[in-house]
Amino acid sequence: MHVLMFCPQFRPCVGGAERQAEKLSAALVDADCHVTVLTPRIDPDSPDIEQANGVTIKRFPLTDLACRFPVPGVALLNIPYILWQVARSVRPHLKGADVLHCHIACLQTAGAALVARLAGMPVLCKAATADHRSDLGDIENTGISGRLVAWLVRTLIGTWVATTADVRQGLLQAGVIRRKIVHIPNGVDLKSDLGIRRPKGRIRRFLYLGRLSANANRDVPTLLSAFDRLAATYPDVELALVGGGDQFEETQRRVAACAVQERIHLLDFDQPDKWLAWADCFVLPSRREGLSNALLEAMAAGLLCIANDIPPNREVLDEGTAGVLVPVAACDALLEAMREAVENETMARRFAVNARDRAKQCYSIGAVAEQYLSLYRNLCHGHVAE
Repeated sequence: MHVLMFCPQFRPCVGGAERQAEKLSAALVDADCHVTVLTPRIDPDSPDIEQANGVTIKRFPLTDLACRFPVPGVALLNIPYILWQVARSVRPHLKGADVLHCHIACLQTAGAALVARLAGMPVLCKAATADHRSDLGDIENTGISGRLVAWLVRTLIGTWVATTADVRQGLLQAGVIRRKIVHIPNGVDLKSDLGIRRPKGRIRRFLYLGRLSANANRDVPTLLSAFDRLAATYPDVELALVGGGDQFEETQRRVAACAVQERIHLLDFDQPDKWLAWADCFVLPSRREGLSNALLEAMAAGLLCIANDIPPNREVLDEGTAGVLVPVAACDALLEAMREAVENETMARRFAVNARDRAKQCYSIGAVAEQYLSLYRNLCHGHVAE
């Protein structure tokens, strides 16, 4: 099986979708699948061709007129120009490939899907977000041109992958036909021994791992407020916020306003494993989510997880049996959950074990890769309607 993956962003850009695409690609290679990742060049210093974990990464130049010339009306020119650039770059790589697997629905994805469908190749796309009609809703919210792009993507994508029931519902609300949607979750690497060798003891190190950006939909201010109050009672607790983005400087200002700022570590993007090994408890204050890779990684690492009670987090944490769920934007409830984590070692240890077991049973990246391979085979044999 030869899979051509199209990613609108890929390394060195590191976010949840990018990390998941890279993990899945490596797992597919381990399953004797040939994988080529095709992506626009974001960093001019990135090589044209790169090999990583058996995966071939190829980058192509892409000019976005809307970014270069932010003037009214440029979108009408930008849409066909981007479609043409992407189609021209994807077409040579279709030879020998069995399926095109796109990550995230967007204008660039439409260009890749267009040329693949014209070549008679099966196309699937993994949707990234839930609520408000999923990826397609985000596209349509950009205006008239966005509605055109959403229609184009909806028309060209033959099969959609929903990572959670909420993502599936979002796709349905966006007008995707039910029979075109399959459910395959994100996966997590269970090879790490963090969850096995994690020392027992009182919770004192809390971790947020993820983007600090407006479109990340994470309620970091409420987390900071709750921790500031918690730290006033427990002099040895610490909080690490790990992740970059357009809200990084704003987060710096909020940290500086905290009474316990010296116990809050704010870092740009860094190696997740280092901080998962450092932490005792993972906190995910989501307002909106697709399926959080950071949450899966924390569960696999054997951490107690506290997350906002929204449908995707509720699904991953098995209705609260594999982690603590708190209402969105409820500072008092989050504070109480963190306080309970510090004071109740038995509870914290039970949730950590349940989280590890849940990740192993439902979200192993190897098992997820096998589900994708089965889907690829069905698509190639015409068993999934398009």
